[in-house]
Amino acid sequence: MRRHWQPAAALQGVMPAGWWAWLSSTDSLTQRLASAMQQQDERDGQPIQGLRVRLLLQDTGPARLDEARLLGIGPRRHVWRREVALCHGDTPWVIARSLAALDLAHGHRLSTLGERSLGHWLFRQPDLTRSAIDVSRAPLVLSSPRPLARTTSLWMRRSMFSHGRFKVLVQEGFTPAFQHALQLA
Repeated sequence: MRRHWQPAAALQGVMPAGWWAWLSSTDSLTQRLASAMQQQDERDGQPIQGLRVRLLLQDTGPARLDEARLLGIGPRRHVWRREVALCHGDTPWVIARSLAALDLAHGHRLSTLGERSLGHWLFRQPDLTRSAIDVSRAPLVLSSPRPLARTTSLWMRRSMFSHGRFKVLVQEGFTPAFQHALQLA
């Protein structure tokens, strides 16, 4: 599927403000989601469910053409791939796909993350840098055969994180459940 990507900064004032605040934020999405989920539970008088990371896929496999280009590797070259659903209870609010070149991923013990957030590890790196964020209205398509991987996303964003020579492309799709819970237009 061909996606039309635009810089998030170019959409300020064009997309609804609530969406823009989430899609353009450069802080930890994991922390922002956990806070929003807790606020929703408190507002609804519900027990705190919190953020759950559901691991859908973690393997090596081919990068898609646009992903390979961004990672600076040859087309269809195998990469470390990780796909997760960031859930409020059992409901996915965000689905994510992250990729890194194999030769740079192995030394960072990423395979040990399990159902912990990649963002939690990334944002603890003292020399972390992040590229500009691009957004698209196309849905994020995951490779995992698990049912949660078929969750629809309304908006997606992507950016490249760098830590020394290590680079990881992170793509996040925001679901209709996220939109409904946060009452975004």
